[in-house]
Amino acid sequence: MDTFDCRCPHSGFSQRAFDAAKLMLGRRAFIAGAAAATASALIPWRARAAANEVTVLKSARLFDGTTMHTPGVLVIKGDRIVSMNAGDAGADAHVIELGDATLMPGLIDCHTHVAPFIVDSHYLVQPGHSADNIGEAAIYGLKNAQTMLHNGFTTVRDVGGGWGVDLAVRDAIAEGVYLGPQIFAAGPALSITGGHGDSNDLPDFVHEDEVIESGVSYGPYGFREVVREHVKRHTDLVKILATGGVLSYGDVWDIPQMNLDEIQAVVDESTKFNRKVAAHCHGDKGISIAVEGGVHSVEHCTGASEATLKNMQQRGTALVPTIWALDSILQPGNPNHIPPGSVQKAEYAATIRNEGMQRALGTTVIIAYGTDAGVFPHSQNNKDFALLVHMGMRPTDVMRSATLTAAELIGVNDRGTLAAGKRADVVAFNGDLSHDISLIEKPPALILLGGKRVNPA
Repeated sequence: MDTFDCRCPHSGFSQRAFDAAKLMLGRRAFIAGAAAATASALIPWRARAAANEVTVLKSARLFDGTTMHTPGVLVIKGDRIVSMNAGDAGADAHVIELGDATLMPGLIDCHTHVAPFIVDSHYLVQPGHSADNIGEAAIYGLKNAQTMLHNGFTTVRDVGGGWGVDLAVRDAIAEGVYLGPQIFAAGPALSITGGHGDSNDLPDFVHEDEVIESGVSYGPYGFREVVREHVKRHTDLVKILATGGVLSYGDVWDIPQMNLDEIQAVVDESTKFNRKVAAHCHGDKGISIAVEGGVHSVEHCTGASEATLKNMQQRGTALVPTIWALDSILQPGNPNHIPPGSVQKAEYAATIRNEGMQRALGTTVIIAYGTDAGVFPHSQNNKDFALLVHMGMRPTDVMRSATLTAAELIGVNDRGTLAAGKRADVVAFNGDLSHDISLIEKPPALILLGGKRVNPA
């Protein structure tokens, strides 16, 4: 799904499957048996950091979400940031010296797919990328979430999951059953009949069982009802598939699929319930319709024209670029086993994307960091930093896109900056990221999640 399309699970929501996955993830016996690798991280997680413990972090530099400071000092009490003044710590504070490192807010990825795509046959399974049952998808989903946490991402937005697995993983982490980043989940993406999110690769004689809360619908009132079903299942946002996609079968990747009145209805209904709308879009025509419809962010945003970008500026619509997702499809040797038709789409899409990004970087359009992790291994969701700098963004601007700007897009004000009262989601990377952003692809020197230190992977 990314940089040209999403490979997110497009299956509908199943309450029975969701309840089963959540029960399984919350069962202590399951944790003890299936999470031997996780136990070493889970037990110390429970034991670390008393509520009133004061910690002082010291480093060569600190990026607070907007500005770089030298040297870097951060005082933390419990799960909250106190200040950037060591004098506020007191004599009994625990001091962590990080040396030549860059302290910054915990990273935020605004476009991920935490759970694998669920396929209907074991013979279609690609290990790590897809599964043929709910339980396996849930286990992989937890592993993927923890992988991104160990990259320094303390918050992620899941913009398209199926069968309730994304919601179950979100809840298991939120309830403290498993260690992982906070997840904001969209549930099944909304799609037209026969669109990017529908099952277009099945022969006529094969029919899927009807499921509760499928994202597929038609007409303004039909899509309003789908939004209400998503709200009923406690999704955090709504994702629409406004155009075709690169990785879907049988559709044209860069033409509009949802009509303006359908998008307007989704935005109106979602806004009523305090949900933001993210729109998967390739091609300027579809992007312009989504922007005019009032979506809050355009995912991929492949080939936006100057006129469309101007409208995005005026409306405050964010652009979530997802660069590595497309580039990963075009890797020599096709290591992710992308179908030939999708590779051909991606080759053309790359040119359109690059031209559109150059236009976007010449404007003041909001850019929020997002990767489409799930199209490629989740361990690679830190590659977009260097790619965006290569396209022309300044390192500190890319860092801001994954901290303050990302938090603003998600709609949370308790993270994204290192300021008094904020959540102590903090990460440190060795070296000076403002001079070499590729250092962010190396394992973090420190990860704090709510003030608690996360053990290395």
